[in-house]
Amino acid sequence: MKRPIRISLAVALIAACALSTASPRVHADGVDEFIPDQSSLDANPNLNPSQGNWSDLKGGVTGRPYIAELSVTTGGVTTTLVTGGTTTTVASTTPGAITAVIAPINLCAKGRTSMCYDTPNRVSIQLAYVKGGGQLGGNFSAPTTALSPSITDTSVFDLTVGLNSIGGNLRWTWMSGAPTFWKTQGLRSDSGTARVKFSLGKYPSLNYSGSGAEMCTAIPVSVCDAEKSTQDTLGMQMVLSLDTTLSEAFAGALFATNNAVMGSLDVSSGETPTLTYGIAGPHKMSDGSVRRGTFYGFLSDAVLESQFKIAATETDMTKLLSVARTAESKSTADAGTDTVTWSKWTAADNGTDGRLVTISDISFSAPKFKVTKVSSSGSGTAKTIGSSAPQAPTGIKFTTKARTITLTGSGVAGISYKATATLGAATKSSSCKLAGTKLTCTVKTTKAGSWKVKVTPSKSGATGASWSRAIKVK
Repeated sequence: MKRPIRISLAVALIAACALSTASPRVHADGVDEFIPDQSSLDANPNLNPSQGNWSDLKGGVTGRPYIAELSVTTGGVTTTLVTGGTTTTVASTTPGAITAVIAPINLCAKGRTSMCYDTPNRVSIQLAYVKGGGQLGGNFSAPTTALSPSITDTSVFDLTVGLNSIGGNLRWTWMSGAPTFWKTQGLRSDSGTARVKFSLGKYPSLNYSGSGAEMCTAIPVSVCDAEKSTQDTLGMQMVLSLDTTLSEAFAGALFATNNAVMGSLDVSSGETPTLTYGIAGPHKMSDGSVRRGTFYGFLSDAVLESQFKIAATETDMTKLLSVARTAESKSTADAGTDTVTWSKWTAADNGTDGRLVTISDISFSAPKFKVTKVSSSGSGTAKTIGSSAPQAPTGIKFTTKARTITLTGSGVAGISYKATATLGAATKSSSCKLAGTKLTCTVKTTKAGSWKVKVTPSKSGATGASWSRAIKVK
């Protein structure tokens, strides 16, 4: 059974998952914060009343995901770290050994019945090294002990995760790092796996008790007003989303970021879908210089063909898919050159046939990028579908009172608008009123929390891209 849940996601460090699911607590003077080892995350009883451990999962630890295979190649030399792993595999305790830990996010602890799920709605995976005494570190740019084997920013890791009981619910996967290989198998079974090859990425640490950082890990990405990071580390973190509101067609979707604190994926339905990727991070690096990030999004040939009607034989994706930065709010509208490139992935070399879009030189704080199908005009030139599709409202402002969300903005005559608000399993909706171009939407919610609010335009049965953001209701 699903229960209401906050959307602010703590993934900056798995240590934070042991402390709070609302936001990680990273201090400016910390070089490498404490991360609990896997045995701590499997512990029974769980000593933290606000966050469930794997022992709180139905069926217990035997149902959790696990590291099935893990190796690393540095300087042409490959070292096997885990092979044939299961839920009972004991991780190395030797200082400097490389490992990975898997944590549930928003899993109900024993006796807790609100703001959580009986099955976690997200799972966090972090690459780490043993510091000693059950403590791990995740910052490979400044390890506190000599690593074995040695790791550099060009090392390539090969990780296979056994999905176990969560395999049937896997939707998108986000990682901090640079992927070069991605393959999922048996997603709708307990024997499903996800395999990824990657190099480490930069990750900004934040002080979440400071101003502007509290929403930086919200999903979907909406706001991140932190001025700068407390430090910039090198490592890999991954989030598996088990939110089944996303179409099964996108099960196994992968995207990644470098120099960002979080990423998210929204899909708007229609004749062809619109994908909205969001990434969040502070404006500046810890040294005060301007932050520039990179985004990687993989679309398999199966998704391109079934959802976008794009054949695998097409060669120029720039004429078929438009990638455009949105301007939904002050946080998303920050300017950037946002260079977009496409590359071909093959099953032989990259695990799955498809295309990888890379967006580089991204400025922050919470940019969003919409991917839409491009149609051909009569002359054969390309144009974006958005010119004829129902347009999303603009200039949206909102107020909350007595657990009622009121949104006002500008709409387009002849277009109908519908507002929905979702918190966990609870969904509330209403039609909107349009007087001239003035749009007013009112949604009555039932409980306090961070509601995911969308306003979707439609006309003659066709829907367009939605306006969306997270709104706190007290």
